[in-house]
Amino acid sequence: MKLKTLVLTLCASVLMLGMAMADEKSCCEKAKEAGKECKHPCCVEATKAGKTCEKCNKKKEEKKEEKK
Repeated sequence: MKLKTLVLTLCASVLMLGMAMADEKSCCEKAKEAGKECKHPCCVEATKAGKTCEKCNKKKEEKKEEKK
């Protein structure tokens, strides 16, 4: 009985962690949702140049490769 409880708890934890990792947002996305501008120096410089910071706003495909 204790083994079943342990296995169920472990599976639930893994699922919750997976869901949390899937919703990772960049600093710029979080600031935009809050109605603000990102304050990171790299993002501020990129905005001045009319670009987006590639360091903080990686493409979703690149994020998937990093997780592997």
